[in-house]
Amino acid sequence: MATKTLGSLYVIWPVETNLSLICDGRITDQIVEDFGVNVKIREVRKSSFNQYGDATKSFKDSIIHAYINRFTNEDDGVKEGTYKNGEILFVFKISDEAKIKTGNYIFYSYIWYKIKEINWQIMAGRKYLIEARVEIAIEPTLVPQ
Repeated sequence: MATKTLGSLYVIWPVETNLSLICDGRITDQIVEDFGVNVKIREVRKSSFNQYGDATKSFKDSIIHAYINRFTNEDDGVKEGTYKNGEILFVFKISDEAKIKTGNYIFYSYIWYKIKEINWQIMAGRKYLIEARVEIAIEPTLVPQ
């Protein structure tokens, strides 16, 4: 790792630290790439009503990579009450932020999930990954295409 001296012979500061790698998203993006799986994201594009007053939606599907964490009783988050046993958390790269919105859907392992909450992980004032808390979607319009 390269270093540079800041105004004194005794002060040396790293040019690139692990913190900057994390904040740039490079380390977390690599974790999602290496340990994640492909999931289908269904973006809800437009909600309106047809001529009969029935609600309609339009969708846009895409495939992206996500790291999946299924919580168990041994996880600290379950012990603390933040998560429930069996709850699934999808983790995405920050570059997928436009597709990961509350109300959109995720298709994984033959099940549709609805995104109910988004949490950004922030370090040094920069977002570096996105966590999506989900619930099983039961809407009949979500038949896989």
